[in-house]
Order: sequence, then C-alpha cells, then structure tokens
Amino acid sequence: MTMINIAICDDEVPILEFVERKIDHFYLLQNITVNIMKFTNGSALLDACRNTNFHLVFLDIEMPDLSGIEVVSKLRSVYDDMGIVFLTSYENYVFESFQYRPLRFIRKSKIDSELEEALEAFQKILDSEKNYYSFFATDGVVLWRVDDIQYMEAFQHYIYIHRKDKSIKVRGSLDKYEKGFGTWGFIRIHKSYLVSYKHIYSINANEVILTDQKRLPLSRRRNEEVKEKFIKYTRRLN
Repeated sequence: MTMINIAICDDEVPILEFVERKIDHFYLLQNITVNIMKFTNGSALLDACRNTNFHLVFLDIEMPDLSGIEVVSKLRSVYDDMGIVFLTSYENYVFESFQYRPLRFIRKSKIDSELEEALEAFQKILDSEKNYYSFFATDGVVLWRVDDIQYMEAFQHYIYIHRKDKSIKVRGSLDKYEKGFGTWGFIRIHKSYLVSYKHIYSINANEVILTDQKRLPLSRRRNEEVKEKFIKYTRRLN
C-alpha cells in the first residue's frame, strides 16, 4: 500500500490534534505514509470527500449543524467500504450507530487506549487475506480490494480499472500491471485487457464472459494460454 487517507472530524480542536498525533505516531512505527485531514464540522468533511477518497474516518457523533450520525448516513450511501470510527462522550449512541457498520466506537474518556486498538484493527483488515492496492487515479489516491477488481482495460495512454460498481482511470502500462497482479490471479486475455480469474464465468473461442455477464474480447492466439492459466488458478497450483 502506498498511502492511507485519513479524516478526523470533531468540533473540539484538542481532540482533533490528539487524534492526529496518535495516528502519526502509529503509522510512523509501521513505516506507512498517511495523509491526515482535519475538520471541525461534518459539512466540511462531506465537501472534502468530493476530491479525496478517505480510507478511514474518525467522526465525532455530537456536533452542531450535522451530527456524526447524519454525516455517516450520507457517507455510507456512497462509500460502502470506508472505515468509520465513532468518537463520543456518551455511550448511549452506540446502538444507534450499529446500522452504519462502524469499525470501532471510541469513548473519549478512554481515547488513548481505544484509539490505538482501532488503528490496529484497521491495519489487520488491510493486512488480511483480502489484499488492498493503492492506485494513483486521475481524481486522487484510491484504495481498493484486489478481489473486487474485475478487469483492467488499456485505452490510449490510460488504464481503466473496473469493479462491478465503479471504474477509475490511471496512467501506466498494462504490462506493468500484468507483472504486478499476476500473483493475484490476473490473466492477460488480449493486448488491451487483464482479467481477474475470480470474475471469469466462462471462456469461448473469442471472448471471456464475466460473472456479471460482461463480455470481453479474447485474443485468438492467447486462447489456449488463457484456458490453461484459468484452470491452474482455480486449482490453486500457481
């Protein structure tokens, strides 16, 4: 992973600064680069989300204007896999927050110990069997689960990375991604297409059909090689 984008939103400036210091220290020890942005109200955070893809958000529940619950309801409608950590002085909010699938619920009275545990929990997710990759997309750094990526498509000077629900555009060559993602089961089916075997439904003479019925062109000269690799991956022999 190249960089993690983290947002902290709290109307108490001392809390903002404390959380920022703790995050900086934690990731310094992990030798991981983080981009931390601080906000004192939910509206400013929502505005920033238009330009920055946050991987983890620390969010105060009790704020004037928009509450943390109102903010996260808007975030969840767009960013389903964003990590959310609630900050609060009142434990009675915990049950109301469950529907938004928070990673953790931190009590401000125990913020020192519970914040570090939340960061460790988030890092375990990133280090789990579901690998993550940071793409330098044209609209900012995007962190995606490798398993969610269906295929990559080269067009002109860009590579388009496709999930079922979304696509991003990055600069680079498909040759580079073929080398890097080959260990994750991505197969070159055409000079312009690199496909994850996990999303392949069937292979015929001139196309590959994905599990959602998308159809991608298959180079005739690559047909046998693609089939062999697909069988190899499904048998976990790679």
